[in-house]
Amino acid sequence: MMWWEYFGAQQAPFGRNLSAETLYLSPPLAECQARLHAVIRDRGVLAVTGESGAGKTTALRATVAALPPSQFLPLYLPVQEDWTPRVMYRAVAYELGLLPSGQALETERTVRQTLWALATQQNRLPLLLLDEAHLCSPHLLQSLRQLLNFSMDSTAPLVLILAGHTELRRKLSLRPLEALRQRITVAYHVRALTAEETIVYVTHHLHQVAIDRPVFTDSALQAGVEWSQGLPRRINTWATACLLAAYSGQHPVIDDEVVATAQAELQWAGAL
Repeated sequence: MMWWEYFGAQQAPFGRNLSAETLYLSPPLAECQARLHAVIRDRGVLAVTGESGAGKTTALRATVAALPPSQFLPLYLPVQEDWTPRVMYRAVAYELGLLPSGQALETERTVRQTLWALATQQNRLPLLLLDEAHLCSPHLLQSLRQLLNFSMDSTAPLVLILAGHTELRRKLSLRPLEALRQRITVAYHVRALTAEETIVYVTHHLHQVAIDRPVFTDSALQAGVEWSQGLPRRINTWATACLLAAYSGQHPVIDDEVVATAQAELQWAGAL
C-alpha cells in the first residue's frame, strides 16, 4: 500500500505532478492568470514576482496548459546565475529545435528570424518564459530588448514573461534598464494566501484525490496556516509531512500531536 492509500487517496494530494486542471484557482493565481492572458493577447511583456514558493511557476504552467498548441509555442527556460546573452540565445535555439552556430551573432540572428517566421508566417506565437529571472544579470536583461525590436519596433514576434523573486523588481528599476522597463506591459506581484485561502487550498487538494472526509482537525489546519505563511510550496511540504507522520503512526486524523511530530521532522530537515 502506498502511504496516500491509507487515507483513501488515488494519488499523493500535494505532489508536483498534479495536472493544471486540478490546481486550486486561488485569488492570487486567478489574478496572475488574468494578467498573463492580457499580456499574451497584446503580445506584451510581463514581469511577475513573488516570494519563493508563492506559485509563480504554477500560474505560468496552468495558463500555458490551457493554450492551444497549434497557435502558441511555449519556450520555458529556467535561468541559471552564470547565464550570458550568448548562453541564453543558445538555450532559446535548442528550444526552437535549432542547431546553435559557433558564432554568437549568427545564433542570435537565426533565433530572431525563426521567432519572426513562427509569429508572422506560421501563425504560432512564441511565448518565452524565463523562470528564476531574478538571477539574470543587468547585461542579460538589457539584451532581451533585441528580441522585442522588430519591424522598426512596431510589433513583437513573441510574448516575453519574466518570473522571479522580488529582487527582479529591484534589478528592473536600474537606470540602464529603463528601455526594457518601458516595454513591460504588466508588472504583477503574487501575494501569499490568506488564512482562509490556505485552508481552502488544503481541502481542495484533498478532494482532488478523492479524500472527502475531514483529515486535519481545525487546530491542525491553523498550525498549517502559521507554518506555511500562506506560500503554496510550504503548504505542500507541511501537509505531506503531516500525512506521512499520520500514516507512520496509523493515525486516521491529523491532530496537534501529529502536527508536532511532522513539524519537528521538518525543522530537523531544515525545511523552515
